[in-house]
Amino acid sequence: MGIAVEITPNASKALLKLAQNPLADYIRIFQGSSCGCGKGGFQMQWDDHKRFSDTVIKTSGPKLVVDRNAKAQLHGGTIDYSDDPMTRGFRIVAPNAVPNSGSGSGCGCGGSH
Repeated sequence: MGIAVEITPNASKALLKLAQNPLADYIRIFQGSSCGCGKGGFQMQWDDHKRFSDTVIKTSGPKLVVDRNAKAQLHGGTIDYSDDPMTRGFRIVAPNAVPNSGSGSGCGCGGSH
């Protein structure tokens, strides 16, 4: 079963740049810590290994692999990229992200979730 994720034009351009000097075969997206908004966050890192249970997302640059724990939460989400000096980097907005237990309910960081 696939995964529906929107990759914005800015994210697509950034991924294409990363493909020019790859550090590994894939970029892995996995569940990370929350930024205080109560929803689980995501992290991205280079990875040479694809597991049987991973879902692959083809992009204009390196392939993204999503582990099975993050797949349902990422489904229907958006991967964006900002080049602004204050917010430079990828941002994943996922409406299906589940709350982390014990987290607060207000978001104050604007980070990936």
